[in-house]
Order: sequence, then structure tokens, then C-alpha cells
Amino acid sequence: MAAWWPCFFLYDGARVKAEGDPTRAGICCFCPRQTPLGRQELLCSQVAGVVRWTAEISGSPPQLIRLRKLKFAVRVDGSHLWVLGCAADLPDSSCQGFLDHLRGLFCFYNGPLPQAYKEQPWEELDQEWEKYMRHLQHHTNNLHRIFRSLWAMDKTKVDPLLLLKAALILQTCQRAHHILAGCIIYKGLVVSTQLPPSLTAKVLLQEAEASPQGQAADAGQLQDPESIPLPLEASCLPRGVQIISVYLLENEAAALRDFPLEWMAKHPEGSVATPTAIPSGPDGATLERGVLYVHRVRDLVLALLAEEQFAVSKDSIEDVYHSSLASLNGLEVHLKETIPKDSPSSVKSSYGFAHYDSIQNLLSTNFLPAAGNPDQHFLRAVSLIHADFEQLPLASEMTVRNASTAVYACRNSVQETYFQQLGSLLRHSGAPNPRDSAFALPSKAKQKLLKHGVNLL
Repeated sequence: MAAWWPCFFLYDGARVKAEGDPTRAGICCFCPRQTPLGRQELLCSQVAGVVRWTAEISGSPPQLIRLRKLKFAVRVDGSHLWVLGCAADLPDSSCQGFLDHLRGLFCFYNGPLPQAYKEQPWEELDQEWEKYMRHLQHHTNNLHRIFRSLWAMDKTKVDPLLLLKAALILQTCQRAHHILAGCIIYKGLVVSTQLPPSLTAKVLLQEAEASPQGQAADAGQLQDPESIPLPLEASCLPRGVQIISVYLLENEAAALRDFPLEWMAKHPEGSVATPTAIPSGPDGATLERGVLYVHRVRDLVLALLAEEQFAVSKDSIEDVYHSSLASLNGLEVHLKETIPKDSPSSVKSSYGFAHYDSIQNLLSTNFLPAAGNPDQHFLRAVSLIHADFEQLPLASEMTVRNASTAVYACRNSVQETYFQQLGSLLRHSGAPNPRDSAFALPSKAKQKLLKHGVNLL
């Protein structure tokens, strides 16, 4: 596992009640799996003991346990204890957010936790957990760990007509019976989405499931057929298509039905199916069963959330497939031709920036995912300022500096922007004074970031 994310475990205290019950009986999952069993038991028992003691003293369990070089995000759900260990320098909110995202991924694809561990082999669930963690680690660089954000396509480098085409594909699919909403992903980048950020983040897992050739290993398969009444035969699904059983939180499903409002207009009165409710989701929330339609066209993924009945409607599936196939092929070809390659730029930038949209949970930056990680000074400054912004709701601007660099940050109610001048040493006297070049950063940021569609004026 990555250094910033040393361990994760799921522990069921209900399996360790009597004095002689071994701790290992309660360990549902522990990653990394190669950790010696003795160390697994020691950590699980110690953290569970701290959580139990704190809950008895204060009346509520802790959400974060902080050590000198490590911190643990903690969530208690009935008898189950979810714990994610993170590096101490990761912001508290990021550590807790990653744990919540892991929980959300599991429940989205497997349903209520007690039901999943009762009905599925633990070995299979172990593989599921490892898949989720590989996905999160692969799709986060150092900046994204701070904000827990999604990879955004740089809209300044893509023809706006392509983005419009992607949005129109989703709107066309949405007219099909039982389709709620969806998103289009290209090489892990969100091209267009109708889903809230929490659901977009879960659906992004499907991009990671594709083979290097861009095709699913089990394309054309209908997963978990026992959970869907009268499912279609796998052979009835078009090539490159999967239909996957998923579980939506009740409020997520309600939001998808309410927005956009025109969704209701396509259903004749009385034809809207009653959703299947399943109790005992995370933190006592109600879950509704649905399906995820996934169509891969090489490096492009169309993912649509639909009501459960969609999986048994051959006409609806064929309607979605045939109405989108040609457009998806064309979009994939154009994106392949126009998307910048993930390689270092031949012209070194004189500045670095990060722009975080807290509404869409998207991060834009000129540091490329693989080749352009920002330096440690920038990362440290962004982490510190982001944590301060969370603690100081009235703060709107900050500049931090050391002997090597300075970073300017500004924010409003929906976004945060960070700017660093590169390539030349800043002039400073060791103490704040009006001639310190750090004071010129706000005006430089406003000027330089306009070309990236970031308006700080």
C-alpha cells in the first residue's frame, strides 16, 4: 500500500464477545493482506479498545485517532468498526473523506454490509476491498489526496463542441425508459456528468475495470443475476455492455428522480415503478436497488444509473445502445485526437496552480497526473492553507512562504485557488516588507490563470 495510506481494516465486534474469543474472528478485512496476523490482531484490538473506551467516557465514538506519525479515521456502524490509517500530514478531513468513500464504494456495489458478509464468501469480498483501494490509490496524486477530488478534463484544451456532444449523448440516453442519469469518462477523466460528485466518484471505478485495450474482460455479462428479477440472458446484451447490480442511498435515488424534472415527463402516468427498498444501509440509511449500464468504447466509458427494471427490458437496453453507439464512437475518436498526452510539456511553465471546485468536487491544475507532481513546498502550503480555510470560514485570502518559495491562495463559497511562481527565487528580507515579491503573487495569479478559465477578478 502507499506510504500515505498504510492500512485499512474492517472489524466486527459482535464476533468477539466472550473473553476467550480470538481477535482474528472479528477481522473481516485487513489491508495490506500480507501483514502478519499477530500485528493485525494487535492493531485491531488496540483501536477497538480506544473506540470503546472513548464512547463509554464521552458518549460517542471518536472519528479520528491521532498518533505522532499516523492518524486513524474511524467510523462505527452497529457492531462494525471501519478504520483507515493515513499519514499524519494528510488533512483530517481528507483522511475521513477517503474512509467514507471506501464505505460508499462497498455499499454501492455490494449492498448493506451485514447482508454482504452473510451472503458472499469473505475471500471474494477481500478482493473487492483490494480493488477499491487500488482504484483510489491509482486515481489520486498528492494534490488530489488533499482535496479528495475527481480528475477534471482540462476544458481549455478540448473543443467545447466535444463537451457539448458528450452532454447531448447523456441527455439522449436519459430519455430511455428507467434511465435516471449518467456520466461519460475518458481515461479516468470526467468528460460530462449528470450525477452528483459522490455518485460520479463511485461510477469512476468502471473506468479502472477496463483492460489495457479499453474493453472489459467480461463485457456482455450481467452481474449478480440473482438480485434482479427475471434477468436477461447475458447473450442478449450488446457487445461491450455490462449491467451491474448497485445500491443507491434513498436520498441519492430521490435526487436523481427529481432532477432534471423532465425525466418524469417521459413516463406515462402510473408507469413509474415503485423502487425496491432495502433497510440497514450504512449508518442506518435506507438503500434502493438499481442497476448500472456500462458501455465501453475503447478508452471511453458511458455509465448510466437506472431503475432495477431496466435490466429486464430488452427494448430499453437496445434503445440506449443504438441511440448512443455512433455518437460514442465519434466522441472517442475526436477525444483521442485532441486530448493532450500525459507527458511533460516541452515548454516549462513559469507557475503552478491548483483550482478546486467544491460543488462539483473537481480539481483543475497544470501539474499533470503522472508526470507533473508539484514540489513538496507547494503541497505543504496547499495542505496547510486548505486546513486553515476549513477552520476559518471567514478567511478569503492567504499567502504563505519560506526561504524557497511562496504560495498565494484565495477562496469563496464554492472554490479555492492556489498559485505558485516558479523558476526564480523570490526576493525577501527575512521579515515582511512591502518590497517582498510574495506580495505580487495575487496580481500575477489573476493574470496567468485567466487562460485556464479561472477568473479571480
